[in-house]
Amino acid sequence: TDILAKKYNGDIPNTAKELMTLPGVGPKMAYIVESIVFKKATGIGVDTHMHRLFNALGWASSDTPDKTRKQMEGWLPREKWGAEVNILWVGLGQEVQQQKPKILKKAISCSRPAEAIRLISKLGLDCQKVAAKLGIKKELKEATDSNVSCNMQ
Repeated sequence: TDILAKKYNGDIPNTAKELMTLPGVGPKMAYIVESIVFKKATGIGVDTHMHRLFNALGWASSDTPDKTRKQMEGWLPREKWGAEVNILWVGLGQEVQQQKPKILKKAISCSRPAEAIRLISKLGLDCQKVAAKLGIKKELKEATDSNVSCNMQ
């Protein structure tokens, strides 16, 4: 707080680069704050969920969130770098890891269940195991049979 009071008149820096000079502020938080507060995106705020998902999808091949960020910035159009990317992918990653029954039920009930189930399977969700725990193996089979292109992993 002393730094903010003295150097920024009680406000926060308005660039990710300056934000990262503050103690405890890394690239993820700096880019998210910059996007939400200042409505500009000079980078993608990649957290561990996004890092894991992007690598699972083959969109990146790295061993750290920062390396994943750099790879994603190399091909993802800049207009897609805003806070929306974080909200979408962090939320999906959290549900795949921490709310397995919830995301499986969503996938089964969505308009394109076979594709949704294929996606969450690729992201590491054991759909068969979760469906068995929930007693919805039949619904899972019907959802995956709804599209012949779906292959369960």
